[in-house]
Amino acid sequence: MIKMKNNKPIIEMLGESLDYQNFPKLYQWANENPETLETQLKSIANAWHEGDIRSAMQALESDLEHG
Repeated sequence: MIKMKNNKPIIEMLGESLDYQNFPKLYQWANENPETLETQLKSIANAWHEGDIRSAMQALESDLEHG
């Protein structure tokens, strides 16, 4: 079963939920190239967030929105 939020499916990635409302940039990236996004999130999590994928998602989304 696919979970929905605001008429868009929620994407499960690396044990975390990606929804369009909270992560619009990452959501788009996940739809276009999920393998690359997973690699990038793992790298950021390990380098800067003690392996915490959720923190890496928040940081990367912020960087993409404001960069």
